[in-house]
Amino acid sequence: MEPGEDPRTSLQRSVVIYSGLLLLIVAAGFSAVGILNRELYSAPAFVRIYLEALARHDVAAALATPGVDRIGDDQPGTGSAALLTPDALGDLDDVALVSDVEITPGRHRMVFSYTLTGDDDHVIPSQTEFDVTRTGTSWLFFPTWEFARSPIASATVTVSHADDFTAGSTQVAVADAQDEFHATGSYEVLVPSVTMLSHRSTYLGAHPVALVATKPLGAVSAIVDVQPTTGFLTAVQDAVDAFLDDCAAETLLYPPGCPFGLDVNDRIASEPVWSIESYPQLTILAGQDTWVVPSSAASARVRVDIRSLFDGTVSTRDESVPFDVTFTVTIEPDDSIAFSPRL
Repeated sequence: MEPGEDPRTSLQRSVVIYSGLLLLIVAAGFSAVGILNRELYSAPAFVRIYLEALARHDVAAALATPGVDRIGDDQPGTGSAALLTPDALGDLDDVALVSDVEITPGRHRMVFSYTLTGDDDHVIPSQTEFDVTRTGTSWLFFPTWEFARSPIASATVTVSHADDFTAGSTQVAVADAQDEFHATGSYEVLVPSVTMLSHRSTYLGAHPVALVATKPLGAVSAIVDVQPTTGFLTAVQDAVDAFLDDCAAETLLYPPGCPFGLDVNDRIASEPVWSIESYPQLTILAGQDTWVVPSSAASARVRVDIRSLFDGTVSTRDESVPFDVTFTVTIEPDDSIAFSPRL
């Protein structure tokens, strides 16, 4: 209070000042609530927070988002949830809100655009429509939300000529595969996401294929086409060549289990000497339930002395013996190669 000032005037001034300060504080509070509602607690913010979890590969946070309802009961990383792991996810970037429509009070339908990146050959601009509904209020002011349609999709992965595949950097064995040469598995995937599927083993490989999920509660599928590598062909060629060399080491007209032999009507006067004149040039194809080496031409050479039953004279037969080989090939669990003649 200034000297000589009426106490009532001083009190009125203080009331005005503190009232103004109170109004400023209240206004600032309402402004803060508005900003928080817009940036953190609005329907678009709810979806953006979910997408940010996917972008940083935080699968646990994405799955914990209200309304993300799983299809199955398997733990993430196992069984039908084998693709619900950080290592299986591709990248999610360039997230932007395209539209936000309140279709009914408390329910919003929004479209977000983004870019999914699996690798340099799989960069996919896309967009997804999300439905969210308000579930209540938190801390008196802030709305709470959940997905009205769970951003989970069903994925079917078919593996040709193997029973496992790679998702991102995660190895996935197809559960309950009926045979080791063909397998199909059903999985859950988060939306939106891209998962690069491939196969890589000692002798087999598959070009990467993108499994893309952009529609909540949608269904997607992909085929992993496993084929022989050059290493497999080399290993089979070496194994067959070694097998033929072992056959040629036999001193019999018909080496047992071998694809060549010599018909002789007279009596042999020396042990036959075999050599491989030309080895078969092999290829490998997928058969019905195993790998197949199609018929390939080759030739052996034999030298043997023959005694005539008619007059007892001895002559030498030195001739080329053409033959064909065709095999089925199996890769054993220890990565050894087993082959047997095709019937």
